[in-house]
Amino acid sequence: MKVKNSPTVSIITPSYNQGKFIRETIESVLSQDFKDIEHIVVDGGSTDETLSILREYSKRDARFRFISEKDNGQSHAINKGFKMAKGQIIGWLNSDDTYLPGAISNAFQMFNNRPDYSMVYGDANITDVNNQIIMRFKARHVRLKDLFRKCPISQPAVFMKKKMLEELGGVDEKLDFCMDYELWIRIAKKGYGMGRVPTILANSRYYPESKSGSKYAEVGFPEIISTSQRHFGTVSRSWMKIFLLSYPTKGFFWALNLLRATSIFSNSPAITNFSKKKSGEYSFQVSNNPEIPFSAIVMDISGHDNDELNLNIYKKKDLFHTTILNKDSAPLLIPISLENNGTKVSITSNKKDFSINNIAALSLVEKTFTEAYKEGEPGITRWINQNFKFN
Repeated sequence: MKVKNSPTVSIITPSYNQGKFIRETIESVLSQDFKDIEHIVVDGGSTDETLSILREYSKRDARFRFISEKDNGQSHAINKGFKMAKGQIIGWLNSDDTYLPGAISNAFQMFNNRPDYSMVYGDANITDVNNQIIMRFKARHVRLKDLFRKCPISQPAVFMKKKMLEELGGVDEKLDFCMDYELWIRIAKKGYGMGRVPTILANSRYYPESKSGSKYAEVGFPEIISTSQRHFGTVSRSWMKIFLLSYPTKGFFWALNLLRATSIFSNSPAITNFSKKKSGEYSFQVSNNPEIPFSAIVMDISGHDNDELNLNIYKKKDLFHTTILNKDSAPLLIPISLENNGTKVSITSNKKDFSINNIAALSLVEKTFTEAYKEGEPGITRWINQNFKFN
């Protein structure tokens, strides 16, 4: 088939070691009924069977081309593809996702009907590793405040005008996870026209090894929080509930450390010089910013298989707190104030097997969060509603 020098639509696929899926991705593009396209795969130097598949398609179809070289991550690869694209309209399809038949035609028709649109998006199927449908991701007409609350757009179901991408500078290469969400926010803030195609355009594959399946909490959450704070000055209740209520098995310290990784909790007091003596006594010091007072310690402990674990806590050498624990005390929260930064604190127990597995010094706002967390979902929900905006 003869292809024009300047196709109407360019599809960009970043890729790295996705030989298991990339043939299906390519086929979903090249089999579209809209033929005036090019498909560009930007490969990061794959070491699996990806390259042999890419070479095969570059010989079979003049509309397909690829590069394979080391890059600086997915966002860098996406921007390289945007710059290589010759089409007026660009789709971004990751190497484990697929288009539904007619996806490009439907998007192109929407651009024809609404020339004021610079971005269109449709629904998507969330599929498993075998591309079997799990659920439908239903998009709707999006305003900027909708993007503050959460991300209501599925990335593989998006098509954009190249002119807009050039004006915006592509995706933010500092981001590894939510570069699509951050781009949608900039598009909306700049006032570009955005509209929904009322049909399913793509399959978005979700499985344990996928980025969404493996990095959503540890990488996605801090990036989404920082993106929201940068563009809106705060974080929505919706985002906070998604992260704090969706991973109950990860435990308190996981949640605390994630919040500390962002500026939600900042200038937190720190435990220093933590040690354990042969006698079983633990000792440490607390370093804190005088403007953000130290209010409590919180611990994850083990070694009490009954209801009679006694803890004595000393400031310097003076006993100031005694507590009797049961199995339901986790995480153990002990209010404490120190007159001097760096005061030595010691903890002793009546059990030889007593062990502190994790410990943190808390500011007042962190102490309030900890108290809410210990109540479970009702407490966490109340804390979120008190501290974060809805709109």
